[in-house]
Order: sequence, then structure tokens, then C-alpha cells
Amino acid sequence: MEKKNLQLFASSLAFILALNIPFAYLNTVHAAPVEQQQKDNEKVEIDETVVPQEVITLEETSDKDEPEIQEKQSSVETPENIETTEEEKIVESPEVIYTYVTVNANSLLFEPNNTTNALLQLNDSSTIYYVNPTDNANWYELSIGQNTYWIARENLSEAKLELVVPEVKKTVSITTKKPFKIYNKPSTTSTVLAVGSQATKFKTINIVDNYFVVNVGNQTGYIAFKDVELSFKSSDNVEITNKSVTLYTVTNNKFEKFGTLTKGAVFKPTKTTSKYHYIKKSGKQYAVPITGTMPTKKANSLATLKSATYPITLYAEKTSAVYDQNGIKIGSLNKGQTVHLKGISKGFGIIEYLGQSGYVDLANYYHKNIVNPTKNVTYKAYSYYMKVFAKLYPEFTSLEKIGESVEGRAIYALRVGNGKKEILVDAAIHAREHMTTNVVMEMIDNYSYSYNKKTSFAGYDVRQTLDTTSIWFVPMINPDGVTLVQNGINSMANKNLIKQINKSSNYKRWKANARGVDLNRNFDGEWKYVPFTPKTYKGYKGPRVFSEPEAQALKAFVERHKFKSDISYHSSGQILYWFNFQNSTNYKRDLALTRQISRVTGYSIIPPLYVRGSGSSADWFIMSQKKPGITVEIAPYSGEGPVSHKHWNNVWMKNKSIGLLASKEASKR
Repeated sequence: MEKKNLQLFASSLAFILALNIPFAYLNTVHAAPVEQQQKDNEKVEIDETVVPQEVITLEETSDKDEPEIQEKQSSVETPENIETTEEEKIVESPEVIYTYVTVNANSLLFEPNNTTNALLQLNDSSTIYYVNPTDNANWYELSIGQNTYWIARENLSEAKLELVVPEVKKTVSITTKKPFKIYNKPSTTSTVLAVGSQATKFKTINIVDNYFVVNVGNQTGYIAFKDVELSFKSSDNVEITNKSVTLYTVTNNKFEKFGTLTKGAVFKPTKTTSKYHYIKKSGKQYAVPITGTMPTKKANSLATLKSATYPITLYAEKTSAVYDQNGIKIGSLNKGQTVHLKGISKGFGIIEYLGQSGYVDLANYYHKNIVNPTKNVTYKAYSYYMKVFAKLYPEFTSLEKIGESVEGRAIYALRVGNGKKEILVDAAIHAREHMTTNVVMEMIDNYSYSYNKKTSFAGYDVRQTLDTTSIWFVPMINPDGVTLVQNGINSMANKNLIKQINKSSNYKRWKANARGVDLNRNFDGEWKYVPFTPKTYKGYKGPRVFSEPEAQALKAFVERHKFKSDISYHSSGQILYWFNFQNSTNYKRDLALTRQISRVTGYSIIPPLYVRGSGSSADWFIMSQKKPGITVEIAPYSGEGPVSHKHWNNVWMKNKSIGLLASKEASKR
């Protein structure tokens, strides 16, 4: 019987296993004593916790049994309806680690590891911030102005939008007042991101108009200047932090707008009051509002002002930028402001700005009077003035270096006007005749002013005239000789040669170039017929035609152009030369122009001499270009020396319109 019962039990158990009925259910059907149930329950709990060990044990069985065992193992799972505690859930599903978050309104920020007293309060719940976890799961780090603060995890909500780190443009250290606010825009009416309860040091990432910019959890925050302690010490320079601030001149406590100072400009004030920084230089006083400035240890933007060798007063034709010596804009000048030009450097004009050196584009300025013709115009002065005119008026002038003298001094030509037709006006081919340079430079001075201002001069509409026929001016063909006559033998490199040639200590009589060649005998107006004379201070025609660099320069310049006329200025006799064997048609044309000049100047016309052989530039022009070449002698005969300046006013009144007259005449051909 027992054997039959055992067989029946074994058969029933096999059937139950085949049906996949859980053991727990089996226990409920075949109830056991309480102690046995507890033991069975303990076994279930143990079995559930050691499932991994069972897997390891099963993996050690043979490969043959493995599929069946694994299948059985997969059926041994924790039932879905078994409850777990909250603590067990946290362990099984860890909380999300935040990177980008929004915060609850009025969330407090604390010093790390010190969460007793709040330092700041975040106000806006819509702004997204970047945070970092800390070692304490209940707290996160948020950075403001390179300071680290703690914020409670419970105040954070995950945000999906990633933030771009704000660019660092300008880093300075600031200390706030207490309390202070951080805004989301440079405006006190914008959203308040944070409020601070005590004075705090921050590092900025930029400065915009009256606001310091700080990084607030990778958002851009703005702290108003009024919320920051700004203390200007006498040892500090002042830096402009606004886009621009107004610059005033102060005369008898009257403030007049002079221009602006631009963001980044640094200056040294003479004194600072509650409203203004004052700068007193060169007898002038300037004022800059404190608003939009901050103290700095940076060096002054402006270089020390040097005195001008050739002082020039200019006027701003429009609002004009002012730059430092590195080409960085530091301010501007208002239209109509008067400035004092101290020099030219790297294409910029150097002006007096706040008593120091500012750099400007001279094309934004105009002149009224540059040349002083009542005194000698030296080589250095003429060279400088030519560059200034070209920089002032690039729209209607062009400066060209056409060559160099024996001693390397530049020979310049300046075009005034935009006319396609052109004439040539030259001067000072003879050293002692340097007053002719004054005449030509004064023409440039007056003609360019009138052209720019669209005004008439000497009865001519200057712009209309010069937009038909331009004038190329060459004011000093013989710069070496002029320098010798004006400044003496010690101004020359070829002292010994010049002394040997001159055979006198009187260099005022010198007409030649630096090696004793009379340039107005070196051109090929049938040069071969010009008689040879000994090398001396005048008259020597040179070893061969066009032997001298000055003559070569003028020749090449003429040949590059198609000049309608050449007016060549000389100094003695008040006469006009015009003839060099022209044909009949050209004869009548050239004589007609000469008569026009004679009527204006009152100078006598020299009749045809029919003497072959000339080395003069005007005679060569007549023969080579088949155009009028007129030599104008401007003053009474002065003997063996320069024309006295007592004749200047008379000379100028007679000649001031001749360039325009010749230009007008050429426009008809």
C-alpha cells in the first residue's frame, strides 16, 4: 500500500510540475503545520535573494543540459505583485543627475557647505541655468561671476534646453553695494534674475553701457553701475565703459559739445568731481561725465603730443573718428570743430586731442589757409604741405613723386581737379628763384579750398574749371639748390664740391643744382647749340643733355601726360617768354595765350629772338610737345640773389589767377 501511495504522489507531482503550478500554490492546497509553513516561506525568501548564485551554479552544468536549465531558470521570477518599499525603489531607479534646470521662484543660494545664511536669491522661475552636482545629493552648485553657490535640489526642475557659455570679452573685478540686483538685460526695468543681500566680489565677462556683465549659470546677467562701488583715486586713469560718452569743452563754466570718447578709451583726468572728470591741457579744459566710466590701471590711450614743425589749423567737415596710435577708435570730433595738425604718420593726421596725440583721417577735414607765402617756403615745408593737401582732398587731388634730386630730395607733383585735360605749372628750377615756389603753393592753397567749398576765386568757378582741365603743380624742381640758398652750405651733403664750384661764401646767388649744373640749360630745346661755359653757380649746361636727375624726372613726367600747356615760373624781369620756332598755327595760338597772361599780369611779352639753342624746360616743351610753353618772370630784376619778400603782395595779385586762366584756355583745345 505504501508503495502504491508513493507512486501516486510521484505521478501527481510530475503532473503539477508539467502544468507549471507554483510551489506556493501547492502549499496552500496541501496545508502543512504552521512551523513548516514558516520554514517554507523562509526558503522562498532566501531563494529569491540567491537567484544569481543559482545562475552561476547552473552555468557550471554540462552544455548538454544548459538549454533546458536556462529555460527553467527564466521561469523562476519575482512575481509582479510583490510590493517593495520606497527605499528599495530609490536603490533600483536612481534620481536623474541635473545639468540644465529651472529653479523655483525665490530659491536661496548659499555658500558651499554652509547652508545657514543665504547670500543671494534667484527670482525668476522661467530662466534655465547650468548646474553641477555636489558630494551632497541634496545640493547642487551654481556659478555667478566665478563665485560658486549651493542651491537645494528640491528647488530644481530638469530642463532639456542646453545653454551656450557666454563669451568672455572683458574681465575686471568688481565689488557690489548692498543690496544689489542682477538683471537679465542691461535695463533696470528688465527681469530680475537674482538679488544679493551683501557686498560681493565678482569677475565680469563684459561691460556694456552702465552695466557690468557676469555669467549666471551660463546665462548673461547685468549689474548696474549704480549697484557697484566705483571709487576714483587720483592715481587712477579713467576708462570709458559705455559705447560712447559726450566730450565737452569748458569755457567760463559753459559746456559745449566737442565730440565723444568711445568705449575702451583711457585718459588721465586733472580732477574728478561728483559729476565730471576734468582734463586741462594746453590752456583748454575738457569735461567727461562720470556716468559710463570706471577707474583703471591701464595706460593712457593717447601718446604724448609733439610740437608741430609746420603748424596747420584744420576744421572737421563732418563728425570724425579719432584713433590712438594703434589704430583703435577712441572717440570722435563733432562737425565744425577746430583742430591743430601736428604731423602725418602712417597715413593719418596727428591732431591735438585732449592735449595729446589723436590720429584722424584727414579726408574728413578741410583747411582755410595753410601756406604762409610771406616767408620762405622750404623744401621740408613744401613736401609736408603737398602731402597734407593730398590727404585732405583725395577726391580731387593726386600726389606723385616724380623723381629725386642729386642729393636724394623728393620732387613732387600734385594734381588739383578732376578734368581729363591737363596743364602743367612748375617752379623753382633755378635755386635762387624760390619765391616762385610760394606762388605755386599759394595757388594750390586757394584753388583747393575753393574747389572743396564750391566757391569762386579770382572770378573763376574753380570746381567747374578744374573739372574740365586739371592742373598738375610741380612747385620745386630744384630742391637741392633751393635748400642751399635758403639754409646755407651746412645743409648740403656735397659741401666740398659746392664750395669748389661757387668760389665764394655767398650762396644766395646760386642757380644750379647740387653739382653745379644749371637745370634750365639741361633740357633739349636744341641743347647742342647752347654754348659751353665753365662749371659755376649758374649757366653751366651739363656734360650732356638731360644729364641731371631733376631734368630727367620732369622730362619723364611730361612724357607720361598730354599736357595742353606748361606755365613755368621764374623770378626776375616781369616779362613773358613764349617763342621757340613754332609753326604759324601754333605761333598764333601760343601768342594769344601769352597776351591773355600779359593783360592780367601787366608783364611785357618778349618778341621772337630767333636765336637757336636753348636748354630751358619751357622751350623743350614747345618743341617736343608742340604746345604752349610760357616762362613767367614774376618780379623786378633782383640781381644775383632771391627776390625780396617786399614784392610778395604785388607778385601774388598779378599771378593768383594765372593757373585758372591757363586751365580755362586749355579746355577749349
